[in-house]
Amino acid sequence: MIEPQSLMIQVHGIVQGVGMRPFLYKTANAFHLTGFVKNKGASVVIVLSGEQRAMDGFLYELTNNPPPNAVIHQIDISSHPKLHFQDFRILHSAEDEKIQGCLLPDLAICDDCREDILNQKDRRFGYAFTNCTNCGPRYSIIEDLPYDRGNTTMRSFTMCEECNKEYKNPENRRFHAQPNACPVCGPKYILFLGNGEQVECENPIEKGKQLLKEGKILAIKGIGGYHLVCNAENETAIATLRMRKRRPHKPFAMMACSIADVMEICSLNPKEKETISNNRRPIVLLKRNDSTFLPDNISPKLRQYGVMLPYTPLHFLLFDESLKYLIMTSGNISGMPICYKDEDALEHLKDVADYFLIHNREIMTPIDDSVVKVMEEEALLSRCGRGYAPLALPLNTLNEILAVGGNQKASLCFVHNQLAHISQYLGELHFLDACKEYTSVIDRLSRLLNASPQAIAHDLHPNYFSTQYAKKQKITTIAVQHHHAHMAACMAEHNFYEKGIGIIFDGTGMGADGAIWGGEFFIGNRSQYKRVGHLEYITLQGGDSAIEEPWKCALSYLDTIHESIESFFPNLDKMQLQVVEKALQKKVNCYQSSSMGRLFDCVAALLLGCSHISYEAQAAIELESLVDDSITETYSFTITERAGVFILGYQSILEGVLEDFRNHQPISVISAKFHNTISKATIECACRIREKYLLDNVFLGGGVFENTFLLKNVVSGLRILGFHVYYNQKVPRNDGGLSFGQAAVAASILEERAYVSGSSNENYFS
Repeated sequence: MIEPQSLMIQVHGIVQGVGMRPFLYKTANAFHLTGFVKNKGASVVIVLSGEQRAMDGFLYELTNNPPPNAVIHQIDISSHPKLHFQDFRILHSAEDEKIQGCLLPDLAICDDCREDILNQKDRRFGYAFTNCTNCGPRYSIIEDLPYDRGNTTMRSFTMCEECNKEYKNPENRRFHAQPNACPVCGPKYILFLGNGEQVECENPIEKGKQLLKEGKILAIKGIGGYHLVCNAENETAIATLRMRKRRPHKPFAMMACSIADVMEICSLNPKEKETISNNRRPIVLLKRNDSTFLPDNISPKLRQYGVMLPYTPLHFLLFDESLKYLIMTSGNISGMPICYKDEDALEHLKDVADYFLIHNREIMTPIDDSVVKVMEEEALLSRCGRGYAPLALPLNTLNEILAVGGNQKASLCFVHNQLAHISQYLGELHFLDACKEYTSVIDRLSRLLNASPQAIAHDLHPNYFSTQYAKKQKITTIAVQHHHAHMAACMAEHNFYEKGIGIIFDGTGMGADGAIWGGEFFIGNRSQYKRVGHLEYITLQGGDSAIEEPWKCALSYLDTIHESIESFFPNLDKMQLQVVEKALQKKVNCYQSSSMGRLFDCVAALLLGCSHISYEAQAAIELESLVDDSITETYSFTITERAGVFILGYQSILEGVLEDFRNHQPISVISAKFHNTISKATIECACRIREKYLLDNVFLGGGVFENTFLLKNVVSGLRILGFHVYYNQKVPRNDGGLSFGQAAVAASILEERAYVSGSSNENYFS
């Protein structure tokens, strides 16, 4: 008789709330193994007894065919003294403060649950909170780990007898589905007027759908917060929403009933189709069809729509044959954080929404929709939110670190147990409410991960709220230059440790010399960098107002080539123009900038007559949208070397743009030539750096590379010349990825034991 073996197996990663324990239960029984499985902190522990061949089969299935939503980072195997068990069981969770780790993002409704809510014979027919082990809310409802119902906001709802049977049956797909519920025992929706008065109706969701068809605007509470919703085929409703939300131009996200409906309004390649349909259900930026029948005011002056598919039961219930497209935008006033508490929503959105569709399950963590774009068959994350956050990426360090990001597109990153845990998008830290939520998320993630940072990494800019927060903490602080963080984020995502070339094009970022950088060429690694090139400095006047009023950028650039701005903006207030001109001459409230973002703003403002913008990078985004991609011509440019640093000049580029503009060349042609020129100049500068420093690995980052046309051209041009090119895909290239880069820099500095006060190089830490 073959003597049984006994093993203890500990599985780390995203292994809770994904059906791991029922999977292990069924697999153990299939191989006739005995023992038990239980959650332990954020891991799963299995004790297994049986024949070696059977255990090998079990381990093969665990390693190669785990549940589809599981992400296994590590499997630890050791011997176990007990050999004899009666059967294989699922035990209650155990607390283990040392190993709390990965948190599972919220997942879109699965096909099985969708069938349940559409099946008139199913007890969950029409139920808006239907879920199972394979889908439904996770991160947004978790209060603590381990991930059990009592540690979520579902603890307020006691399961009925039928739900409890499902929950306890390992053969049922709702086994230990923590949000499990039905119409008898679970959360419910209630409809309110804008003034907070309840609307008496038999079916609030059906009534809400009818109101949308009538052109009303609804504030609808979802998984991670409120959406403002209206019929996307109703131009008047959209215009009303724009006026009330104070969002005159920024594109609205849409939700379409089905992939077939998406294809009616957009062209999709296979990767885009796969991305929009996956169980994360992000907003995907798609090329709109020329024949689209939807109103122009959904996405003014742009060739793209941001579209997502339904990801909750509620969403499917809102659509029918006569309502196939909904505006689904964040429930806030522009610039403010998303509303997720009922009382706040009723207060802040009462002048925007006609009605409120509210459920009675508490949202523990607010989270916006994710935004993704597809380039060359690769999905690139632009905003980390629902379905992706919190994002866990390997970071090979034993140090515990908190990185606090920047002020725009704020995010956080905890380095814990050799993983970088990147938070959801947290908005702009210019508002008190946003700052409060930012610190709340720090506290919440710290508790959930049981993280105790030894160091805190922050931006160089002293006035950022994130920097000020970091400096108040009583642990070691590490200041990381903004664009070095972008470079390190790309290196860390691609697991690169050696020296490389960093090309970082951005809007703003405090430089080591006190200027505002943003058109940077570095050489270096994760822990240190050297600035070897940059866009030529320009003197800009007006601080942040130069970003919001791009005519000021244009004025500064035109001043250097002795051109007047008045012919481009005849409607500008003459007195204001004179004030800014004098301030520029006398260097009042002026700063030096090498920002590529500001050069794009200048050209876009001149070509489009865009003196003011109502959302970030509006003019530059509209300029990209006009590119005629059949044009291959460029303008002339200069690259000079001064004191060992390559300087990319803008004067000849700008003169070429103005000459074409005065010769009445189409804006689409000028836009293409300008984009082509920046691409060609970038590649030429990289070639000179390679020749001088013998490096051929290039890392691209910064918000300007959200410009897909520019990114694609630079990547393809560099690769043709033999460069190895990397750019962020899992982490945003914009400031949403800044905290991950800061964490990577801090980890390398700590690993090297390189605490140097007042360093003479450009790696700053204290």
